[in-house]
Amino acid sequence: MTSPAWLPIFRAIAAEIRATIPPLAGTPRGREEVGLGAGGDRTIYLDQIAEEIVVRHLEQAYRSGLRFQLISEELGERDFGGEPLVLADPLDGSFNAKMGLPYYAVVLAVTEGDRMSDVRLGYVLNLVTGDEFHAISGAGAFHMGERLRPMPPVFDGRTIPLVQFDAPSGVEPRERAAPIFALAEKVRQLGSAALNLCHTASGAVALQVTPAPVRSFDLAGPVLILRESGGIATDYEGRSIDAVSVRLDARTTLLASLSPEIHTYALEVLGARPR
Repeated sequence: MTSPAWLPIFRAIAAEIRATIPPLAGTPRGREEVGLGAGGDRTIYLDQIAEEIVVRHLEQAYRSGLRFQLISEELGERDFGGEPLVLADPLDGSFNAKMGLPYYAVVLAVTEGDRMSDVRLGYVLNLVTGDEFHAISGAGAFHMGERLRPMPPVFDGRTIPLVQFDAPSGVEPRERAAPIFALAEKVRQLGSAALNLCHTASGAVALQVTPAPVRSFDLAGPVLILRESGGIATDYEGRSIDAVSVRLDARTTLLASLSPEIHTYALEVLGARPR
């Protein structure tokens, strides 16, 4: 099955999750802890029911003849009898959803292998607004079904208009990002890696900064959306992330922008160079 043929399946999954999750977001039932996911995070009820929707749709796809391997944040890996990988983060930004903060998404991808360079389809749906982003390798990125043709952020050579920062709690990641913060007009920490990269792909976020290693699994589809929009993504030292695994145990730092000039400038500020 070709990667674009997965798109209607992903849209059906996302539509059901969107109908189910927002009414429970921020409620005591929604934030109830129900276990520990394969990705290492605590599973809340919202995560559980979103993943159940994903699995049910993929079981139906299997019964219709599709063969693949599923990697999902909560259950881990499940064999559906084929080589392609389907990556599923049913609720990216689950802490936001738990607290009732309206910024979270469903994230899905299909790959031909287990490296970042093997991703063939990336799909992200904002579960609050309904904004849809997807990309097909070699065929472009799309927003709400229309080809995404973003304007790069305005850059005067000195000030970065808007920096989006992702990091776990702790002082060290913020210290690593301090040289960038000093040159940023505005800094945000919004809480959904997938949506952050989609907004980087659209040019709204000038620079995505992730100085501490995070799961590459969460980034795989959104990085494809950024790249198919004409953007660039490396690790925090400017090295390629193409060979980074997309499996749940892999980690990487990230520096990403729609603008090669802003990306290069950020590496210069950090004392790194693209490699």
